[in-house]
Amino acid sequence: MDGDEITGASLCSPKTNEDPDMGYVHTLGVRRPWRRRGIALALLHHSFGEFFNRGKSKVSLHVDAKSLTGATRLYEKAGMHVDRLSHNYEKELRPGKDLSTQSVT
Repeated sequence: MDGDEITGASLCSPKTNEDPDMGYVHTLGVRRPWRRRGIALALLHHSFGEFFNRGKSKVSLHVDAKSLTGATRLYEKAGMHVDRLSHNYEKELRPGKDLSTQSVT
């Protein structure tokens, strides 16, 4: 917080489906005016501490590796490493008018 304004947040879950000893960081974000001040790293370290206090020995999260915010560098700076990579592909099958909103007569 900066006065009455929220500067950033870390939303976490104390468990994952894949590993009961692992906590999960769902969302970590800092609002634009407060970026580049170490807030995200502080929030992440705080989250690690809370997981540890709750008996979690591991933490995971998902990130867009091409994020313009430098998220991957932040996580590496916090001591995290890439465990797995995944790729999402997208193709527009039919450009043009959206037919799903039209009625059939």
